[in-house]
This record gives sequence, structure tokens and C-alpha cells, in this order.
Amino acid sequence: MITRLSLLLVLSVSAMPLAAGLWDADRPGPGSLPSHYDAIAGRFDRFPDRFYERRYELALKSIDALPDENAPVEDVVDSLPDFDDAAVALFRLGRYADAIILLDRKNKRVLDIRDERTATSIEQGTHATANKSVVLFHRWMAGPAAQTTDLEGAARLLRELLKQNAYNSDAHWSLAEIDWLLSNPTWQPDADPLFPNLLGLKDASFHGKLNQAALARNNVAGCIDFLSRRIVNEGGWEDVDVMYAYSLALFLVGEPQESLFAWFRVCELIDAGKTTRVANAPAPKSLKRVLGVHLGDVNEQESARKLYAEMRARADAWVNSRNSYLDAALKEGRHPDTDKTFWAGWNEDDALPRAGEPDPEPDPAMNPAILIGGIGGFAVVLILLIGSIMFLGRRSSAHDLDD
Repeated sequence: MITRLSLLLVLSVSAMPLAAGLWDADRPGPGSLPSHYDAIAGRFDRFPDRFYERRYELALKSIDALPDENAPVEDVVDSLPDFDDAAVALFRLGRYADAIILLDRKNKRVLDIRDERTATSIEQGTHATANKSVVLFHRWMAGPAAQTTDLEGAARLLRELLKQNAYNSDAHWSLAEIDWLLSNPTWQPDADPLFPNLLGLKDASFHGKLNQAALARNNVAGCIDFLSRRIVNEGGWEDVDVMYAYSLALFLVGEPQESLFAWFRVCELIDAGKTTRVANAPAPKSLKRVLGVHLGDVNEQESARKLYAEMRARADAWVNSRNSYLDAALKEGRHPDTDKTFWAGWNEDDALPRAGEPDPEPDPAMNPAILIGGIGGFAVVLILLIGSIMFLGRRSSAHDLDD
């Protein structure tokens, strides 16, 4: 009975409206987030600055076409999403102050139509507030960590959103991440074996069955959708703490293979010079080890690492192909925001794997039977290769990627 109630809680929380985070034309809708493998490998659109520069120009042109006073209500309503597109484009370009100014302009327009279009004004005001909280959060990340004014401002805006709608899942998790950072998390080698994380999970969190019900059991229901959106749409793919939380969440729901690959991404980021915001963290080599404690012992990790490297290479090739096509079209004066057929001329390279289906080079040491059959062959490889190399019993001291 308890398990059934836990599962119902997971489903109900997962169905909460995702009303925070970034709102613009590229916001992933329900069911449109990439697979876990694609999110980990980076196989999602990562557009260059010129895409956002042009989006900003187009949106601003529409915004400036309206008079400051006495504009028709319907014209104001139509212009409101343009404010978000322009502001988020500025955010992508690192122009945080300009983005905030534009969002404040939007809020003034929202107030102008409050009496005539109450529901629309509430919805659009929520989008502007959510966007502003993200801009403040990232401006803090780009500045000196000791200055928490922007971080506290973002938290205040998110609390306002939660007052309006207590079931705003994205606002809940965005605020949880900020509150965790404001708590000055610190690693203590002799404390809990699990490294401090934004989900608040401990070593004991992984006792018992690892499935969807484990999310509710540990009060983290809804976190995976938030983390996926954070990775794909809000820079989380470049963030050690976010990718680490993703690895923990995936392991908690019984996806050890995906969790391992997310940890590989964590290690890749650390090797590239990124680090955690947790104070007193160990040196990079030891940091990778302590961030993998939840995975347990891994014997013969080399094949899994090769598979991850192949996925990453294929993901980068996919992104480069998209961006090359985009660049050529932009030079012709085209843009996806004004051309509904923009991507019709882009064809994915046949050599690239489909979404969520990494296609590694066969390992000569494997049984030949495993090497047969496209998608089915990969499924066998993934299950037998990674599943067999992981010891999923009691977590012991973590493995060392460099040994």
C-alpha cells in the first residue's frame, strides 16, 4: 500500500506545471525533452551567438513597433512573447542587465492589459518573473561568489511564483538549487559518504528499492524533469553540480547505466577545468572519485568509457552539422523565427545515431553475437556491457577514473 501511495505521489508531482525556468520560443515543451543519453552527451541544439543576435533584432523590431501609450490591447498581447524572446537572447549573449531592463518593460505592458485580459496578464507576468529569476541566478554565477545579492533576488522572485502557485515544480526546484547554494555547502571527508548535492540526498537515500517510488521516498519527486530542462535549456550541461545531481537521480530510479554516463560527463567537465561550488572540495582526481561513490565498484570501465566517447563525438557532430546549416542560412538572411520551413533543407548524416541510441564501434573482445543488429544490437551491448560491469550491491569506496 505504501509503495502504491508513493508511486501515486511521484506521478502527481511529476504532473505539476513547469512554470519557472526560461521562457522563450525554444523552451522544451511537455514530452519534447531529449532522452537521458542525449542530454548527457549534449545531443541537443547549442546555437552560436549569431543565432541569438538575430533573434534579438527580430523581436526588438516587433516590440518597438508598438507605441508606448494607448496601444491596442490585442497588439500588446501579441507582443508579450517577443519580450521573452528578446530578453532570453540577451541572456544567452551574457547581457544580463539589458535582459532585466527588457523584462521590466514587459511587466509594465502586462499591467497595462490586466483589466482587459486578466488571465493572459497573469500568465505572461509569470513568464517574465521566471525569466528574470534565471537571469539574476546566472549573473550571480558569472560574478564573484561572495556577492549574493542577485542570488537572493532570484530566490525572492521564485518564492513569489510559489505563492501564486504552490504546484509550480520548476520554481520549487529552481529555488531548492538556490537555497542549497546560499547554505554554503561544504564537504567533510568524515561525514556522509555521499558528496553534498543540490537534491539533498544522502548515502541512506539509496537503501531499499531503486525505482520511481524512490523519488517520493526521498522527497525529490519531479527532480529529473527539472534537471533535464536545466541541462538542455539553462546551461546545466556545463555545470558539475547539476550533472552530478542528474547522475544521482538516475541511479535512484534504477537507471545505473545512464547514471554512469552522467558521471562520465561530470569527469569530463572536471578534466576541462570545471569544479563544484561545494566548499572544501578535494583536488580534481579525488573529486571525481568522491562524486562516483553512489555507483559502487566498476570493473573494466574502459569499454564503457569508449562507448561514452563515441556518444560524445556523435553528439558534437550532430550539433556541428546543425550549426553549419544554420550559419549558411543566416548569411542568406533567413532565421527559424521567421521561416517555418527553415530546417526543411537540413538532413541528418546517416552515420549519426538516432536520438537516445548511441552506436559504438564494436569491441573485438565481445561475443560476435552481440555485434549483430543495429538498434537491437546496441540494446544488447548496453545491457550486457554496462550492466555486467557494474556491481550494484552495497556502495563501497568509489573507483578512480584515472587509475
